Amino acid sequence: MGNGINWYQADLRELKFVLLEQFRYGEIAGRAPFEAWGVDEATAVLEETYRFAREVLGPLNTSGDREGCRIEGGQVITPKGFKDAWLKLYETGFKTVSVRPEHGGQGAPHGLQVLIEEILSGANPAFNMYPGLAFGAAELIAECGTAAQVRRYAEKMYNGHWGGTMCLTEPQAGSDVGAAKTTAIKNADGTYRIRETTISRRTSSIWCWRGPKVRPREPRASRSSSSPRRRSTPTAPPDNQMTFRSDRSSTKWASMARRRAF
Repeated sequence: MGNGINWYQADLRELKFVLLEQFRYGEIAGRAPFEAWGVDEATAVLEETYRFAREVLGPLNTSGDREGCRIEGGQVITPKGFKDAWLKLYETGFKTVSVRPEHGGQGAPHGLQVLIEEILSGANPAFNMYPGLAFGAAELIAECGTAAQVRRYAEKMYNGHWGGTMCLTEPQAGSDVGAAKTTAIKNADGTYRIRETTISRRTSSIWCWRGPKVRPREPRASRSSSSPRRRSTPTAPPDNQMTFRSDRSSTKWASMARRRAF
């Protein structure tokens, strides 16, 4: 993954304490619907996530900040190593630990996913924004989308074949998401009337990123006891290019995704 130096360190004892004592994981471990997720499996996943964070994401943290992203010919070029890290992240299955099986996930308790995200974001917060925003958008589609939207988007987004993003259109609300003033009023027919202030006069939609362009790889047959289930992994061309496009049928879900997460 490069010659960068990893500066990330976490106290796994503290994370396990949070999981077992504060989250009281033992009360649900191994019980329906989490029969496959006992205490040993959960703690092993935390250990494997920490190893991945230190070996893959941590070394890219400084180099990614120094190189940054750039636009060339209408395409976004990500820092060296980010694309490979994306592919490895979804190959390991860390992002789908708590995703429901019907969406291609592994069905673990959500509390375990929270601690996985703590480790991934701690090692490289800039990188983890890419899959993090996609995960939030996929969650909202899975919970609030139509059956057709769920079939089309949820599993592909959860498993890294497609991505998602959040773009704020209100000029006063940048990093301060709480400053957004958009409101929704429910109509008698069940639809909503949206009142918002937008930056662009051309469109008020939220643009959703789908990329990188990928082809599915056959899933691995084996699974070790110390790592999550390996998923069908997205593969991409041998460069760092990611393409952006608007998808009108899904952008309204992406625009709301992070509100649920925050």
